[in-house]
Amino acid sequence: MNPKPAIIGITGGISSGKSTVTRMLASLGAEIIDADEMCHKLILAKEVKGKIIERFGDTIQDIYGKIDRSQLAEIVFRDKACLEDLCSILHPIVTEQIRSKITEIEKRGRRRAIVIDAALLEESGLSLMCDFIIFVNTVRDHRISRSKISRHWQAGELEKRERFQMSLEDKRKKADYVIDNNFTEENTFRQIKEFWQLYIEKI
Repeated sequence: MNPKPAIIGITGGISSGKSTVTRMLASLGAEIIDADEMCHKLILAKEVKGKIIERFGDTIQDIYGKIDRSQLAEIVFRDKACLEDLCSILHPIVTEQIRSKITEIEKRGRRRAIVIDAALLEESGLSLMCDFIIFVNTVRDHRISRSKISRHWQAGELEKRERFQMSLEDKRKKADYVIDNNFTEENTFRQIKEFWQLYIEKI
């Protein structure tokens, strides 16, 4: 009987390179569960969309009747209670979907590791499912410049959003392994391969 795959959670600051690290783990053979993509699909589902509109009002819909994610983000990152309300709608469903996905991957029995890629890994309680937590360490200046390029964020947006998350210091303390993502992708990949050899290939 095949051993169960190790479950790896990726954490770190906004625009720290968590998706890059996830992609590197996938290239070594891990299966990826993208919690944020699940959330994006969920807000299109009729029942969930209805609950969100009921809580935040019709103004969060675009001209096609879909939820305008940037408009919703504008509301929830102004008020912690609003963010908590949105999370209380989404997180229980996402957590259930992730559990089902893990069971499905385990039944197939071909993977050594499963990666949960979730922006709020600690805050949502998803970290409790993980065997290993990797913290992606990237200095603030790099993260700010990346968020301007990849997300087209204005100055101050990254700091505004991170105020609603667990502190980076606390996230780092809870991690089992730290990846320094301040240099080249080659350097980061070398560290990922070291982690894989140390912890995953031995399973």
